[in-house]
Amino acid sequence: MTIKMTAKHQVTIPKKIAEALGLKKGTMFDVVVFENRIELIPLEITEKVFTEDEYRKLEALSRKEKGEEKRVTKKFIDSLKKGK
Repeated sequence: MTIKMTAKHQVTIPKKIAEALGLKKGTMFDVVVFENRIELIPLEITEKVFTEDEYRKLEALSRKEKGEEKRVTKKFIDSLKKGK
C-alpha cells in the first residue's frame, strides 16, 4: 500500500489499517526513526488518579519551583510517591 505526504508533511493512515488496529481520532503515537524507516506506535493513554498525598506533594513542588516547567515522567511520578 502506498500513501503520499502532503505539503504540510502530513500523511493519512488508510481506513482499513486504522480500523484493523482500532485507531480513533486523537490517537497518539510514539514515532521511531530507524535508518530510512519511520515507525508509528500507537500509545494507550490512561488517566492518572492521584491520591490526596500526591496532590499535596504536587502543590508543594509547584510552590517550590515557582512555575518552572518540569517534565512529568514515570521517574518524576515515582519520586512523588516516595516523598522525595
